[in-house]
Amino acid sequence: MSNRVISINTYATIYIVIAFVSLSFVGGLTYLNIQKMESEFHDSSITIAEKEIEQAIASVTADIQKHAVDLAEWHEVRQQLLNPGFYSDWHERSKQNTGILPEYVLDTSIYNSEGEVLGKLDTSILPKAINIERIEPFFRIKEGKPGIFIIAPVRDLKNLNTIGYVATLSDFLAGFYSQRRFSQIDPQTITFISSSHDFLPIAELKRHIKYTLRSDPYAEELKKVMLQAVGYLIAVSVILTLLIFPQSVWFTGKSIRQLSRHLDFLKRHSAEKIAENLGRRLPIKELDKVRLSLNDYHNQLNSLNTSLDEKNRKLWSLALHDPLTGVKNRRAFDEYWKEVNNLFDIRRNPICLALFDVNHFKAINDTYGHQVGDEVLIAISHSIQKVLRKREYLFRLGGDEFATILFDCTPAIAMRIAERCKEAIADYPFHDFGIKEPVRISIGLALTDSETEEDSPLTSSQWQADIAMYTAKRPATSHIAVFSPEMAEESSGLFSNLTHNAVYDAVTHGTGLNMFYQPIVKLQDGSIQYYEALLRISHGNRWILPSHIFPLIEARRLEIDLDRVVINRVLEDLENNRIPAGTGISINISAPTAINQYLTEWLIGFLPYLKTHKFVIEITETALITQLKTATKNLTALRKMGYQIALDDFGSGYSSLRYLATMPVDIVKFDISLTRNVDNEAQNRIIRHLVQMITESGHQLVAEGIETEEMSQKLAGLGFVFGQGYLFGKPSPPEA
Repeated sequence: MSNRVISINTYATIYIVIAFVSLSFVGGLTYLNIQKMESEFHDSSITIAEKEIEQAIASVTADIQKHAVDLAEWHEVRQQLLNPGFYSDWHERSKQNTGILPEYVLDTSIYNSEGEVLGKLDTSILPKAINIERIEPFFRIKEGKPGIFIIAPVRDLKNLNTIGYVATLSDFLAGFYSQRRFSQIDPQTITFISSSHDFLPIAELKRHIKYTLRSDPYAEELKKVMLQAVGYLIAVSVILTLLIFPQSVWFTGKSIRQLSRHLDFLKRHSAEKIAENLGRRLPIKELDKVRLSLNDYHNQLNSLNTSLDEKNRKLWSLALHDPLTGVKNRRAFDEYWKEVNNLFDIRRNPICLALFDVNHFKAINDTYGHQVGDEVLIAISHSIQKVLRKREYLFRLGGDEFATILFDCTPAIAMRIAERCKEAIADYPFHDFGIKEPVRISIGLALTDSETEEDSPLTSSQWQADIAMYTAKRPATSHIAVFSPEMAEESSGLFSNLTHNAVYDAVTHGTGLNMFYQPIVKLQDGSIQYYEALLRISHGNRWILPSHIFPLIEARRLEIDLDRVVINRVLEDLENNRIPAGTGISINISAPTAINQYLTEWLIGFLPYLKTHKFVIEITETALITQLKTATKNLTALRKMGYQIALDDFGSGYSSLRYLATMPVDIVKFDISLTRNVDNEAQNRIIRHLVQMITESGHQLVAEGIETEEMSQKLAGLGFVFGQGYLFGKPSPPEA
């Protein structure tokens, strides 16, 4: 073992080398973190700036578009479409009529129903013809000045048909700067880049806007403080290391250890505790300044975290609340229901699940408009909330359906609360909204006894409340119903727990959902033309009948969800070559799906198979379609894509001839209730005349429910060309 003693110079050299290496590493790492933080602030500012630009564009476009619609409703525009002889005089006079056209409108033109301008004017800067298939907003930028081109249809006041169009070109800048204040963008730097194209979709306008972000004084000051703190630390450490190294080994080491403990203190304590610790100074001034800077930085971080926590709480609140009524939403209900289940397992106090449904709400919406419907929902939610006790929340499950969970609730208390809710709605002055009919609600109650011996009694509450709601909506009732086993028996099992779960799982997850196919043949030779896709749901070893499936689907308003699952399953069968080429598929869709704006998008996956298969979209005539105009628009678009449209169950529903005359129909399928009466002489004459009338109008006819060869021959003699029924094949899975 060596007795050699290392000199202080050696210790000092080692200390200096280690100190320099350590300081270099810490300084570099700190600088990289500062640069990273600065980059994140910059990226966040860019994201916010882009959203501000998008919102400003959307707001200005909506304002300009509103004035275009007002112009389209001006009676003089319809007069010009009927008699365009004085169009040039009208065009000049419309610029001076500030009551209709705002000052920022640069030019306007009227076009006929074919998209051609009524009169060609040298002074007009608008195109002489427009594409009526694309009437969305466009923009153009000339010499750095953007203009918005808006087209609005002109409707006939009697039948609401489109008789022409009006187009306006407006100064975009007139409202852009005044629409909103920019928090991240310097408005003085906003410029518009001219385009070589004349008009472009409004969605591309954002790409033609250039701007400069505002400087962030807070981020710059924070960076300055941090860099200054690191600089002080390095400077002080170098001085101490080079000048007073004999004492610094002990003195500096002690100070650094104290500073290290202070850093640990910062990690463990809040800003209030730091304020109490400010009196514990470090013996070295520079290190103490670092301590103070770190305190300031820590306080700033605490402030930022507090602000972020507050914003997160607000976002979480928005995620769990219905934006229209302000009550909690379906997501909040699902989470709260889990908590209630867990609490009930520990302490079984009696609980009541109450469901509220607005009677005839769809009729209110259709009659008075969605805005009035929204006011009704807001009033109903506020009225129910006033009745509920403390810590009992109201949830909007969707549409006009609400729910609440009542704790420590006996049947008498539940009925009393339900009666008070019903009375609060009955007493509300809905006539202030212009509603002439009384607005009422139906309430379904499902009570859970605290002494029940079931392992999970709350799992049945939801479907029990559904049944009670279903019962409460019946005529000649008090519109309040408490679930009883007799209700489930009266519903013929439609809302049993097993059936409810099986159908819901099939719709939401595809579990147990199967597609069967029944052939539709040519009666003359029995050749298969195409197959109708029919839904079946299996649960365990049994099949759930369609007569049990669809009432439950309608009660839970899952028609659109079910139709989308069926569409995807049929598409899977096509992709797996389970449907023979040269035949085709007929798919049934519900009334809500028929009027959905995304219907054509959901069916776009079938387009590649149109060359090898025939595709028919069947609209069930027994489904009441209130928005015939929207349904007709969707079905017309599908026909243009290559689909054929069939009216199913003709003669059994609401308005057969009305649907046939209004909607674009290629195929008419006679309901089984008609075809089975072919032997009745009176019915036979009616069917014969119907067949003749529909055939002469150019529609193909399909007879449903054919079970014997004799019936097939009689229907063929009446004029039917196609048929469907057990005689030709039962519904079977594709592999069969």
